Amino acid sequence: MLGSVFTKALKDRRLSIAGWTAGAVVLTQFVVAVYSTIANSAEMLDFIDQIPEDMLSLFGVDPATFLTGAGYLQVQLYSLMSPILIIGLGITAAASATAAEEQSGTMDMQLSMPINRTNVLLQKTAMVLVSLTAVALAIAVTLIATNPIFELKLSIEGIAAANIGLLGLGMVFAATALVIGAYTGTTSTALGLTLLLSVLGWFVNAFSAIFGWLEIPSRFSPFSWYLGGNPLLNGGTSGLVWLGLTTAALVGIAAFLFNRRDLSTETNLVPQIRSRWRSTEKKRAVTSPRAVWLLRSIAEKSLWDRRRSVFGWAGGLAALLLATFAAWPALSSDPDALAGLVDAVPRELLALTGISDPEYLASAAGFVSSRTYQSIGPVVVIVFAIGAVSSLIVKEERRGVLDLVLSNPLSRRTALVGKAVAIALLTAVIAGVLSLVGLVSNIIWSTDIEVVNILTANVGLALLGLFFGGLALGLWSLFPSSGSAVGVTTGVALAGYLLNGVGSLVDGLSPFRKLSPFYWYLGDVPPLAHGLSVGYLLLGAGVLLFSVLAIWRFDSRDLAV
Repeated sequence: MLGSVFTKALKDRRLSIAGWTAGAVVLTQFVVAVYSTIANSAEMLDFIDQIPEDMLSLFGVDPATFLTGAGYLQVQLYSLMSPILIIGLGITAAASATAAEEQSGTMDMQLSMPINRTNVLLQKTAMVLVSLTAVALAIAVTLIATNPIFELKLSIEGIAAANIGLLGLGMVFAATALVIGAYTGTTSTALGLTLLLSVLGWFVNAFSAIFGWLEIPSRFSPFSWYLGGNPLLNGGTSGLVWLGLTTAALVGIAAFLFNRRDLSTETNLVPQIRSRWRSTEKKRAVTSPRAVWLLRSIAEKSLWDRRRSVFGWAGGLAALLLATFAAWPALSSDPDALAGLVDAVPRELLALTGISDPEYLASAAGFVSSRTYQSIGPVVVIVFAIGAVSSLIVKEERRGVLDLVLSNPLSRRTALVGKAVAIALLTAVIAGVLSLVGLVSNIIWSTDIEVVNILTANVGLALLGLFFGGLALGLWSLFPSSGSAVGVTTGVALAGYLLNGVGSLVDGLSPFRKLSPFYWYLGDVPPLAHGLSVGYLLLGAGVLLFSVLAIWRFDSRDLAV
């Protein structure tokens, strides 16, 4: 199994691939099961007739085809949920393909073997391609199996074209992460910047019908190539060619950069900077980098290590929040159509995205919350927090870096507290950026959302992310296998998400819903409408409890590999 770089990389990610694939199957089955409710909904038909076409395009809705199986799945599955899934898998796999091994020092050993750098990069890219193919294939097979059962009336050609496009979309952003990783050598930077670029690509495509100045840029968005022409209904389009060519070009750039990258860990840790303000003769002298002041403690060093990525994550969510605020005035201009939206969308579909009370969609607070604070935002912040724990603690133990850190004259408790504080501050940066964007957008588009609600919604979002980050930290301190903590935490997060959503629909699960951290954060009222809640206190208590557990256990944890 370890006869090549490709097979080794595939073996290392086999559990991750299985998890993402299983998630894709469950997601597809859920969305398909709701179709019969949509297809027979007179309210949905009225809603489509009343809403302007440019607003429908914001949600990817084609009024002529939406009530068909192809039109419905194009909107509900292929416009948002599946892209999030496949881009998430693609950029995490690609960002770690070279950058993570360079940071851990294993890339040096790998390149000492009789194999050139281009070959290594191509085999890593092949691993990413196989991973994404597994997810796209799982979705395609699920649709083929459920097609006759739910009378979707999909063609095999359409299913193939849609999922090849989905694969192409994932590969474009995965290749982007490869380029950034090959250039910077840092996993967090590759993840953060690629996430930001993916959100901007979605924004440009979705809002091109509303803002005319985005029409030309939208032609270069991978989302336009992927969604253009409704491939699920009409089969393959020229966009598939552009996705393939762009992926090939980006992989070529990544190989070029990787071949010329200096893997010296000394220059990566503290880069040498030349002063711009000295004479030509003095420019040859090396000055101390401005980062030196950040390397005085564990917390400061951890902040420095993830300084670039945090603004990528924050920028991506901020762009989504800004876009949602911008859409509200046009949507709210027709109250009847807005009421039709509330009546038309099935509760089952809304529950999947954390919206237990559809009535709130008719308010600015509910509509803005629906994307940034109830569906995409929580997922992004949780992934960021768990990823920070994984990068700054779990992976450092695997690489032996934590042993070196603890060889310094400081206690274990001080080291762990420093890293935990850094993770909390990084998450607070995301919440702070969202708060600023929310306050400014609230004024620009006159949504009249309470200022205190904007601030507390971001506090709750940060606490939700830190709750699961703290859980990962606590599990890491308990488990002999450091890698188990992230996997178990991800499973608990998914279970809690589903329990909150399904519990709002199934009476038998309703009492257990209150055990979900998502219920503590969301409840039945959108975050931008309810202000501070008791649930936030529970999330904060959980963060504190897990942190204390980790600190206590870390004092006696055996770090031997």
